[in-house]
Amino acid sequence: MITSALYEEIGKRAMTVANTLAVDAQVRDALEQTGTTELRSQINEAVKPVQTSSGADFITIADRHLIRQWHVNPERIGQPMTDPLNNKVLQGQSFVTESTGSLGPSLRAKAPIYDEKDKVIGLVSVGFLMTDVEQNIRTYTYAWLWFMVGALVIGIIGSLLISQRVRRELHGLEPVEIGRLYQEKQAILESIGEGIIAVNSSGQVTLANPQAVRLLGLSPETSIYGCELRHLPGAAGELADILVGDPLLENAMVEPGQEQGTFNEEIEAQQRVVVVSRVPIHDRSGQRIGTVASLRDKTELLRMTRQLTEVKDYAEVLRSQTHEYANRLYLISGLIQLECYDEAVDFITRESEGYRLHRPDTSAHLPDSVIASLLIGKKKQALEKGIVLHSHISGAFSSLPPAPEWRLLAAMSGNLLDNAMEAAAIRFSSRPDGQVWFRLEETAEGITVEVADNGPGIPEAIQEKLFVKGASTKTEAGHGYGLALVQEYVDQMGSSIEVHERVGGGTVFKIRIPLNGPSSA
Repeated sequence: MITSALYEEIGKRAMTVANTLAVDAQVRDALEQTGTTELRSQINEAVKPVQTSSGADFITIADRHLIRQWHVNPERIGQPMTDPLNNKVLQGQSFVTESTGSLGPSLRAKAPIYDEKDKVIGLVSVGFLMTDVEQNIRTYTYAWLWFMVGALVIGIIGSLLISQRVRRELHGLEPVEIGRLYQEKQAILESIGEGIIAVNSSGQVTLANPQAVRLLGLSPETSIYGCELRHLPGAAGELADILVGDPLLENAMVEPGQEQGTFNEEIEAQQRVVVVSRVPIHDRSGQRIGTVASLRDKTELLRMTRQLTEVKDYAEVLRSQTHEYANRLYLISGLIQLECYDEAVDFITRESEGYRLHRPDTSAHLPDSVIASLLIGKKKQALEKGIVLHSHISGAFSSLPPAPEWRLLAAMSGNLLDNAMEAAAIRFSSRPDGQVWFRLEETAEGITVEVADNGPGIPEAIQEKLFVKGASTKTEAGHGYGLALVQEYVDQMGSSIEVHERVGGGTVFKIRIPLNGPSSA
């Protein structure tokens, strides 16, 4: 590239000098003269300054007979030019050529000289010796080589610095390791039970695992990457208020490392209680650039807690009964050893009558022992609270399979009985007048579960939101989920629930499970 450029540049320079002398009036007038001495003297005056200023190695001017009238070597003046290309110049052609002349190899430009009648009367040949051209090429080449070497060294040093910076930012990981970590991260996000979602400062989703998509009430195959969280259906709008927050706070500057997280904030999504914990993401300058949040399904936790509570209550009843009956067996053993047989028989009879009173009526009709076990525990629990629990069970119960519908029915009954006993205990805290009624009946239309109490009734403030999660007459945290779970179980079984006041005070809950519902299909 350098050689080609220099050849072109020197050729253009030589042609420019040749054209300048070819149109010079002094040169043209000199060639039209007949006196040789005056001709060469006049040409010398015109050529000397041009050769000095152009730096040409030689300039030759010849007449129409190709006799040199001026040459850098005075000995060559008056001798004919032998280059066969000169005949083309006398025919009016101008060109640049590389050839060997009397001074050696050179790059030369040739141009014709015209008189006032446009007749060729001579030619001009301007040349630069190839030794000088090659020296210029070497000079430029060395300069460019040094420049390229310097640029290469700077590029290598810059690449090493950038490489070190990138490796430091990437904690020394190679591309293969980064790809493997990305795949591991995706696998971890899909394997954990909690939902993970991240948004940028504009509220666009940058990360969401399948659990987060499910908890937002969207189909599992829905891709929400890059979507505006506020524009998604379901609970995404409420979640966006938590993750994005106040725009003024979004642009607030905080010290690096300062946490402004929000933990265990509850939202409702698709009849589920979702616990949201979020932590903002800040850059090194403290500017908030996004938020990452974890979503936990509290409904499952509440369901498990309720089941564990029931199991715990049942275990407490069994432990209490074991302790009581052990003492009673010791008493019977002592009466027999003392030969007080009549007293022992009377004691056994009283205990049997007490068990019959506490045993659920017609519990043997139940095809599953869950309800019977539940009623035994609840009757014992009611007795400890000074409340009388009446139960009535009737029907063949052929419409429900053994499981899991009986567990759902037991869960609904347990929640309703707990609420009824608490209501009765509140009204009759100082005297044992609290009563609760439980009725389980199967008819031709379906199964009916009815739980009634003689408590104070339901306050008007929560009647309209009775089955809404968190609605409760209690001020302590953790209440207000029992009836919401009952409503969820009712929906799962395709049944209905009614609530009305009891005559004489209290509340009646009635659940109707149709024979042709989803559970019996």
